[in-house]
Amino acid sequence: MYTSLPFSMEHIPKQKGFGCLSLKFGCILSGLTLILYSVLVIAHSSAAIATASQSLKFDWEGVLTYGVLATVILTHCVTLFLTAIMLVGTLREKPHLMRPWLVWMSVQIMIYVLMFVFWTTTNMVSHMGDTSMLGYALEFLTLLIRFYMLVLVASYYDLLEKDREYGERLKSLNNQHWYNSA
Repeated sequence: MYTSLPFSMEHIPKQKGFGCLSLKFGCILSGLTLILYSVLVIAHSSAAIATASQSLKFDWEGVLTYGVLATVILTHCVTLFLTAIMLVGTLREKPHLMRPWLVWMSVQIMIYVLMFVFWTTTNMVSHMGDTSMLGYALEFLTLLIRFYMLVLVASYYDLLEKDREYGERLKSLNNQHWYNSA
């Protein structure tokens, strides 16, 4: 049954597998990739704070720089935590542990799309031209990879939910020998 909300789980495209591999493997690979990426970003942002503290003054520019770096670190810490929970849910086949990651990643992708469009439009209108086309292509490729990770995990989540509903329906038949009946 479809909901009337435009940003619900029913509207995310579904996959049958991760190439020739299973959805579970795709979820595990997505989780491990995101954990590695989050750890690298946290380390890089921490190093940027350490070097920025030596050269920046505490004016509006310095406060804004620290605020952006702290937001990036906080965002990736939450991503790291929720990805670890999603991996546990994937390995133990518990869809309720995957749901927070799906919501968090959906919000991140929507914000990432808005930021990409905003900065691309700003650069094109103001003719700054300091970013090459390769930079835009890499940002767009990163966006597509994150969206594919979301699609993989959402597909596996949907598969687990349907299996759980099917199992609950079989258990509720009030037949003591439901496993023998054909």
